[in-house]
Amino acid sequence: MRKLMLAAAFGLVGLAGAAMAQPETGKPGGLTAICLEPSGASRGAICDRSLNASGPDFCRCDGATMKVKAEVCDPGEAKPPESAEFERARKEAARDGSLVGDRYGDLRMCVRPTTALPGRAR
Repeated sequence: MRKLMLAAAFGLVGLAGAAMAQPETGKPGGLTAICLEPSGASRGAICDRSLNASGPDFCRCDGATMKVKAEVCDPGEAKPPESAEFERARKEAARDGSLVGDRYGDLRMCVRPTTALPGRAR
């Protein structure tokens, strides 16, 4: 009986992990976190990959940067070009802690997909 309850508990944890791994939007790229300086300039996050290769990355922002949720660009999708004007627009859009659904001109404020390396800037 004890083994059955333990197996059921592990099964529920596995299902919860699979549900969390799904992208949070209907887009193929999903969501990620970026760090923004007070000016709106983007800086790399410091990410530590879990020991389990399929586990989540734990990312943090250093200094005065703010961690912001952003959509990952779809394959072949152009992201807005970096400029002082774009940084100001991104700063305004990120006031709510998210760039999800925000646009600059006719482009989504998405970020290019990246592969995190242990302890490296992203």
